[in-house]
Amino acid sequence: MLGRFTAYVKSVSASSPFLRHVLTLMTGTAISQIIVFFMTMVLTRMFSSATWGEAGTFTSLAAMLIAMGAGRYDLAIMLERDDGAAKQVARLAFRCIIGVSIFGVIAGFALRPLAAKHYTEGVATWLPLIGVSAFFMAGATMLQFWFNRKTDYKTIARNRVLQQVGMSGGQLGFGLAGILTLPGLIFGQIIGQAFAFVNLGRKATDLRTISTEGAPSIKQLAKKHWKMPVLNGPNVFVDTIRSNGIILLIGLISLPQLGQYLVAYRTVQVPVTLINSAVSQVFFQKLSRIEPGKMTREVVRSIKRAIAIGTLPFVVLWIVSPWLFPIVFGSEWQMAGHYARALIPWLCMLLITSPISQMFVVTGTQHWVLAHSIFYTVVPLSWLKWSPYNDLLPTVQVLGLLMAGCLILLTVIAVFAAKRYDRRGVTESTT
Repeated sequence: MLGRFTAYVKSVSASSPFLRHVLTLMTGTAISQIIVFFMTMVLTRMFSSATWGEAGTFTSLAAMLIAMGAGRYDLAIMLERDDGAAKQVARLAFRCIIGVSIFGVIAGFALRPLAAKHYTEGVATWLPLIGVSAFFMAGATMLQFWFNRKTDYKTIARNRVLQQVGMSGGQLGFGLAGILTLPGLIFGQIIGQAFAFVNLGRKATDLRTISTEGAPSIKQLAKKHWKMPVLNGPNVFVDTIRSNGIILLIGLISLPQLGQYLVAYRTVQVPVTLINSAVSQVFFQKLSRIEPGKMTREVVRSIKRAIAIGTLPFVVLWIVSPWLFPIVFGSEWQMAGHYARALIPWLCMLLITSPISQMFVVTGTQHWVLAHSIFYTVVPLSWLKWSPYNDLLPTVQVLGLLMAGCLILLTVIAVFAAKRYDRRGVTESTT
């Protein structure tokens, strides 16, 4: 039976490059998520929920830098037809990463008093390291776009596994060494990020050797792709403010409860990450080459595929979460199971919208998704700020429903943008 199934997968993969690339990335992502899941089972028994909450504030602040680290020019690596021009774009992106990372270190020192006042002295002490974390993570992300351009998905998949091994293994090592406070989680995380960046850089030999003779200058390419930082950049930054603002606001209420929330989010996100991290990269590479007239079909197909794949896992997870979490992660994490159930509507919709979100770059409608992102950010942050509930759980339950509703709206906008792109192609072909 297993032999027949393997033969079937190989035959389908051979007949569909898209499916083959998705399966390659899904394999790497699946292994990395399995590592995350099982290592979380160990780490939650070593580090307290309060320490996880402290680490969450650090990671959230670093993520804000990572989102803007490359000025979104890393996306333009995919859009250039010539490899020499794409290399110049990569240089531009890396210069932006260096600048933002240095800014992060300086800002970390400047914000230490504020962090100590609103969170803990531990967060304040290690805050300057957000610039270091941002450098390695944004650099690795930029290099992934180069391998995506080359359709070298095996390298991306393997690197994801190595990154998770490095991060989780580093955190476990510090925990076994008795460092059960915030530095144990932070330094373990940075070790994994640094390893992923160095590993990808070492393997990107063609990026180092390709000649840029005759290619546009970095300044010319920065001007050509001005929409990336000006339109797409703010959109991503708003998204980052939303996702990390939620974490920071919950942390202001209670760091132990933030730790519970983060473990719940991390667990429920496993099926989303497993599918979308693979599909999104391959789908973006495909969309960047698609001709007008075929966009709507591909977008609708992606939406239907996500619904078919994601419904059953999320239904099962919604049923079992409240009693499963204390068994899997330890008795301290009972509340995390209830948070997981509250987050499922939101993350189920993320499964649908994440693959198609890059479509706005290809169709030149970044300003549409920017407007939606602002709305999508104002809604949850306003709710968390002015929720009438004293208990955090009902607040998160409503939050999950509000976020799901916002993503349903984004799905409608994406289909409309695809139809507009297709109509524009038809009009141009008849003139």
